Amino acid sequence: MEKHRDIEHGKTSVSTAVMTLTNKKGAVRVREIASFKKDFGETEKTVIVVRAPKDAAGVSYLQWEYEEKDGTKKDRDNWLYIPAMKKVRRISGSESNGDFMGTDFTYDDMGDRALSKDNFTLIGDETLDGEACWKIECNSKSATEKDPRRIVWIRKDNYLMQKAEFYDKQNKLHRLFTASDIKKIDGIWTTCKMKMENVQTGHFTVIETKDVMYNQAVNDSVFTVSALERGAVK
Repeated sequence: MEKHRDIEHGKTSVSTAVMTLTNKKGAVRVREIASFKKDFGETEKTVIVVRAPKDAAGVSYLQWEYEEKDGTKKDRDNWLYIPAMKKVRRISGSESNGDFMGTDFTYDDMGDRALSKDNFTLIGDETLDGEACWKIECNSKSATEKDPRRIVWIRKDNYLMQKAEFYDKQNKLHRLFTASDIKKIDGIWTTCKMKMENVQTGHFTVIETKDVMYNQAVNDSVFTVSALERGAVK
């Protein structure tokens, strides 16, 4: 799990993606987003901005993720900008289990979860889609989480997550994550398609990433609250 956490992401990454949200009746909503990420050493900063459709364009999310040291990790800082309100809203720690931009992913899913939050048990080995994986049970040390138990499949060749099952407080399967289109880009293993399904509601979200570029110059000012307030990130 440490090697999974420490996967190489490059000094910076820039990408675009199509985010498709589908409800149980088959109704579809599609969003086009852009993502910028930069490693500042002890802090990794990410900006995600919606480019389309027009009624959602400009909605932006800023995350500052802090490095885990000696079994401790400072809680990440998150901000959300809604153009219609013309204000930035800070996402509190208690909202980390909330839906990320209306998707089936949570704010917590969008960052690196501190290993110190869980107890881990190796269940065994399993092959998924032809790839050898470790199957690991992760039990949260906190009983207040929406999904306190997870089972994850970590690939043995590159330590990327191939699949994950999220169980609610009643230990019923709540959400199912699957990864596909995993390939090397600029020498860095990259998951280009992710699906998160809420099996209890029938709603699911697919994120298909494209145009990924690593280690490109990205201005530090992009990763600031003031940039969100100005709508400077496009």
